[in-house]
Amino acid sequence: MTLKVMKNVLFTALATVISFFGIKKMTSTTHKMKKIGHRGAAGYCPENTFPSYDRAIEMGADYLEIDVQLSKDGKIVVIHDSLVDRTTDHKGKVSDFTFDELRKMDAGSWFSQKFRGACIPSFEEVLDKYADRVGLLIELKKPSLYPGIEKMIAEELKKRNFHTKGDDHIIVQSFETESMKRFHELVPEIPVAILINYPPDTVEIKNIAEYASYLNPKWTVVNKRVINLIHSNGMKAIAWTVRSRKEAEKLKHYPLDGIVADYLDLIE
Repeated sequence: MTLKVMKNVLFTALATVISFFGIKKMTSTTHKMKKIGHRGAAGYCPENTFPSYDRAIEMGADYLEIDVQLSKDGKIVVIHDSLVDRTTDHKGKVSDFTFDELRKMDAGSWFSQKFRGACIPSFEEVLDKYADRVGLLIELKKPSLYPGIEKMIAEELKKRNFHTKGDDHIIVQSFETESMKRFHELVPEIPVAILINYPPDTVEIKNIAEYASYLNPKWTVVNKRVINLIHSNGMKAIAWTVRSRKEAEKLKHYPLDGIVADYLDLIE
């Protein structure tokens, strides 16, 4: 074997070793990313219904993302829109119906006749049925429309001792910062998150970090700078909402703490 050949062999071997250990190092520093079912498994079932939550759990969700509002008689109900028009067979504001009236609505047929008769769940039912099986990411939808909803949510969670569970098992989020400040004051043990759909500036991130544990960006504004700023200010970042393989592929390049998805199989 000539000296030149020997050098080539050694170089190749060294490159292989460096490559191997580089890959191992990258793997060892990768943290587990939370898989969060958007309104359950909204890509496969009618959102915010029991079939949707069950399907998300079957698909390996670490968390269920749910949306809460108040009925006319002050019951916390799980529905995304402030109107029932899109996801039921009725029309009108959620807050104009009592819980019993909301309960009689068909919340499944709009998606598929297969789910005809699926109902709007109460918040209590979701807690009792799922909170011991999977984490919950609870979004307060336009809480300014429902004065006192933060206290009501806090009382239901404390009643079940979820404020002592730890490990971010329950996370409460909203676009409204004042609402999350109020909730944090009521139950500082339960982490809160602020949702954003625009690139935040440094000052805003620092202000949010004073009370929030998460700053959750829309997938379209996720980039290295945003995620680094969130993490460097002691918060975690959950991106929302993945609905295509292209979106999922983009987010795989960032050290996110979780991804919310309609189709959980896109982020496996």
